[in-house]
Amino acid sequence: MAKSLLLVFSGFLFFLAPVLAQKEVKCAIAFDEVDPFDSLRTIGSEVVALGYMIPSKYELEDGPKVIEEAEAILLYSENDSISGFFFHLFMPEYKLQSINEGMNVKLLLDDDSVIGFYNVPDEGEFDRTINMRVYQHTCPIPLDYYYKLAYHKVAQIRVEYEKQNRTLILNEKQQEALRTAIQCVGRRIGLYPIKP
Repeated sequence: MAKSLLLVFSGFLFFLAPVLAQKEVKCAIAFDEVDPFDSLRTIGSEVVALGYMIPSKYELEDGPKVIEEAEAILLYSENDSISGFFFHLFMPEYKLQSINEGMNVKLLLDDDSVIGFYNVPDEGEFDRTINMRVYQHTCPIPLDYYYKLAYHKVAQIRVEYEKQNRTLILNEKQQEALRTAIQCVGRRIGLYPIKP
């Protein structure tokens, strides 16, 4: 009897091990607010730094001020009639860039697939603290792409300007931080993980 009980208990632990091995993702949401005028609910992830540290055009005593190559956040907005995810990518540029509307923000995922996002054009805003123009690339995310991003890591991001392409390479920590931010926003609204 003890032998069969031990066998049943071992089998139970075998099937329970993957569940116990998954660590609970600590979700930090930057904001979750409802606009009192139009009942628009907006949820935003924390900012995730992407790419390398680069020198800005702002000079300090010991050289140029060093800044993040890019930053990203994921937003979810909903009201009575429409809801959706938005990927916001903030990139400082050394020179004036022009970008057309279209599928010009592309993500390379860890499964070697590439997904493209429609980008709303931006002329950039001059930031005096770094003496550079910062571009905000705002991309609506279809729901099927949201789930792809929630399960796969983003290895690289490419922005296709009119005259040049700019590629961000994410290290392992940044890949995990971006995926966690994406999962956390979905978790807050009950769309992640998918429950059968």
